[in-house]
Amino acid sequence: MTLRDDERGVSTALGYVLSLAIASILISGLMIAAGGFVESEREQVIRSELEVVGQTLIADVEGADRLASAIDGDVTVRSNHPRRVGSSAYTIEIDPTPNVRIYEVTLTAASVDVLVKFRLVTKQSLATGSVVGGDLVVEYDAGAGELVVRER
Repeated sequence: MTLRDDERGVSTALGYVLSLAIASILISGLMIAAGGFVESEREQVIRSELEVVGQTLIADVEGADRLASAIDGDVTVRSNHPRRVGSSAYTIEIDPTPNVRIYEVTLTAASVDVLVKFRLVTKQSLATGSVVGGDLVVEYDAGAGELVVRER
C-alpha cells in the first residue's frame, strides 16, 4: 500500500466538516424559527398591554364624565399609564363617530403594526385628537362644556 492509496485521514476530516455543516444548518433553522416565534409573542404582549391601557383610560374618561355631570364646575382626573408598552411607544387617538357622544379610541404601537380600538360613550362632549401615551390628564372645563384628554 502506497501513501497515495491511503484514504484514512480523508474520512476523519470529511466527517468533521460534514458534522459542522449539519450542526450549522440545524442551528440556523432553530434561530429562524425562534425569531418568528419571538416576534409573534412580542406583538401579542404589546396588544395585551394596549388593551389594559385603553380600558384604564376609558374608565378614567367615564369617571371624569360622571363627575362633570354630577357637579357644576371644572373636573380634573389624572390618568397614569406607562410611556411604553413592550418597549414600544404608542399614541392614543380619539375620533368622533356618526353618533353623537360616541367616540372611537384607538391605541397604536409605534414599532410594530398593532392597534387596539375601543368605543366610548359620554354624556359630555369630548375633544377629538391625538396624544402620546404616558401620564395623561382628563379635564372638564365647565365654561367650554367639553372633556379634554391631554398629556401631563
